Amino acid sequence: MNINFEDLPKHEVSIRSLKNLEKVMFAQDEYGIKKYNNPLNYTQKYDWLAMFTEEMADALKYIQCEIDRKEEVIQLLNASLRVSNPKDYVEAALNLLNVEGTGK
Repeated sequence: MNINFEDLPKHEVSIRSLKNLEKVMFAQDEYGIKKYNNPLNYTQKYDWLAMFTEEMADALKYIQCEIDRKEEVIQLLNASLRVSNPKDYVEAALNLLNVEGTGK
């Protein structure tokens, strides 16, 4: 059975995800070329599977940090609902949500 992916319905979240992924991938290409003076190529003497495993381990830690941040923001906002002056809780939540980049 052949599936013609062009005929499948396009969901907005998928379109946004693909556009974002394309943007990030091209930016990573440029970053890699600037850092290593050439693009990725299978002939390079890297252990690609080990590198992938390391990157996925890091990705799982990044996701856990984001889960932890979301849980703390929810706790702060819920606490703000139980006090007469919620400003400190809201500011702490906003502070957690304001991020500054990727560390590059």
